[in-house]
Amino acid sequence: MDQNTKETRISFSFPVNKAAQLYTITTLELPKHTKLIKGLQLLSDYPNKLYYRGSQRIEIGGEEIFPDDFQSKLLMASLSVAPRERFFDLGAVLPGDLSVKVRFQDTEHRNADFEQGYTVSLVMLIQEAV
Repeated sequence: MDQNTKETRISFSFPVNKAAQLYTITTLELPKHTKLIKGLQLLSDYPNKLYYRGSQRIEIGGEEIFPDDFQSKLLMASLSVAPRERFFDLGAVLPGDLSVKVRFQDTEHRNADFEQGYTVSLVMLIQEAV
């Protein structure tokens, strides 16, 4: 990282309030000074629901980063992992047009009842120009 950039974490959240539904989120946008996306992670207020029920497609700047039905559990980290190491390493993804699109699928699972739903947070580790 050079002197003209800084590492920042940004977070986008969306509610999952209906069971077994597909959610398409197309209104997310990276900060205008974003140079690279270095990593990402998924979090939830009910991690077990996200772990068992969730899958998604993630697109950054018009480029598919994770395909349809990519399991959420592969983008999650437990609390025993050091905070800095919780991100799925993307290397250095260019931000393109700064858009972030998520197609999230909630699927019924016997190990996690839906009940009142849950919130999904996508946290991104980015490099910004200063």
